[in-house]
Amino acid sequence: MFQEISFVVAAVLITYLLWSFINKAKAKPQMPPCPNPIPIFGNMFTMLKWISEKKLHIELIRLAKMYGGKLFTLKIPGQDILVVNSASTAREAMLKKRDVFAGRPFGFTFDFLSRNSKSVAAQDFNPTLLLQRKIVLSAIRSYQPKLEEKVIKEVNELVKRLTAYQEKPIDPTHEIALTVMNVICAMVFGDRYELADPEFSKIFDSYKILFANIGLLNSLNVFPFLIHFPIKDSINLKSAVKHRDEYLNRKYYEHQRSYKEGTIRDMTDALIKALKEAEQEDIKVRTQITEDHVVMTMNDTFAAGMETTSVQILWFLYFMIRHPDIQEKVQEELDTVLGKDSYAGWEDRTRLNYTFATIQEVARLATLAPIALPRKTTKDCTLEGYHIPKDTSVFFNIMALHLDENEWKDPLVLNPERFLDDEGKLIPVANLKSFYPFGGGRRICPGENLANQEVFMISSRLLQKFTLEAVVQSSDLPLHGEMIAINHQPVPFKVRFKERA
Repeated sequence: MFQEISFVVAAVLITYLLWSFINKAKAKPQMPPCPNPIPIFGNMFTMLKWISEKKLHIELIRLAKMYGGKLFTLKIPGQDILVVNSASTAREAMLKKRDVFAGRPFGFTFDFLSRNSKSVAAQDFNPTLLLQRKIVLSAIRSYQPKLEEKVIKEVNELVKRLTAYQEKPIDPTHEIALTVMNVICAMVFGDRYELADPEFSKIFDSYKILFANIGLLNSLNVFPFLIHFPIKDSINLKSAVKHRDEYLNRKYYEHQRSYKEGTIRDMTDALIKALKEAEQEDIKVRTQITEDHVVMTMNDTFAAGMETTSVQILWFLYFMIRHPDIQEKVQEELDTVLGKDSYAGWEDRTRLNYTFATIQEVARLATLAPIALPRKTTKDCTLEGYHIPKDTSVFFNIMALHLDENEWKDPLVLNPERFLDDEGKLIPVANLKSFYPFGGGRRICPGENLANQEVFMISSRLLQKFTLEAVVQSSDLPLHGEMIAINHQPVPFKVRFKERA
């Protein structure tokens, strides 16, 4: 009897094991490997540690190498995060499967500061987003020809202020921020500020707080209910949103009242014009695009331009004092092509090949947004043989793509020539298969050309007028900086602006 029971149990067990093996073989591949998650919390505490140490970008590159350079997974409560680390895999996801990898995961603070995700940056992938992007791109095309005169005016003011320091070493952060903010204010609203203007300080400080709160693992994203309690993060975020909204609403309604058909004073006018044209094409636009969508689009343009462009120019200055030999080559080209007094316009980038290649190389090596804004999958899919479920959050590890040894020779070396062909001409961006400073696919930044134009004109003018000198030994300036929220910023540094003869 005992033997019969043992035989039955053994038979059932063997049958179960065979059934499990067959089903496992038939099952879809699982998500990519994950580094030592702990129950419930996954990798949250490890990620919080990296974020507090401002080195999330460095740790993600380390993990990319550990897991073969293509894909791995991070886990936090309630969601898995797919991390894409190789250029070939990123191209498949962002370009070949662009609609699948075009979603935006919900984040409480991002939703809170964008009026329930009504901005282009925060909105999930849907018909309203596509329409909103179409309106933004139309507005940019209408306004971009006017940007040059705004940049020239502000860069002249910047040169005057820097000259007044009489070659004393300074931290250029606020001077660059003021210049960029004035270009953006002129572009979006038709305004400008002085460094001592209290409204400048108020707006600048408010946006700093907003940027600091869009990280995936900030306290209010992890514990949204804290917004209702009088804690520091909650108070600061509410105050910053209040100040920003008062400012944006005032500017929007002023433009609504004074808008004249056929006259484009700034980007806000261009947005109003583009919206009116879209409404004429399709009456449904009036129900899809509200005033909140327009104001949050103004906010996208203002915020992205102010923060990211400023940091990009700071990185350019940083690498020029770190590599005086490259600075000298840029100056030689500027002197030969333009002389000392002519301004570099946007069209001149094809004559100033080495200068623009240097700006591109700084964008690659610095990688301003190491993981960009997180995306999510809009449906189940496969990537590199793994099954990726719908609504999976996705980090595109842009810094890993920019430092991919399979795509770039000596990726840790600043080498502008990598962006030039054998004749010294710029390689078309479409041919650069591992270069994503503005993202890619459906979520590529719509303001890419505006940002490039501003960085190019300001950076080239500064090297026309000044030789930049480090205060410390160039070897003491670290290659990588600190990751604050979503931006990679250089460590604080000082530079001496020496007037060129």
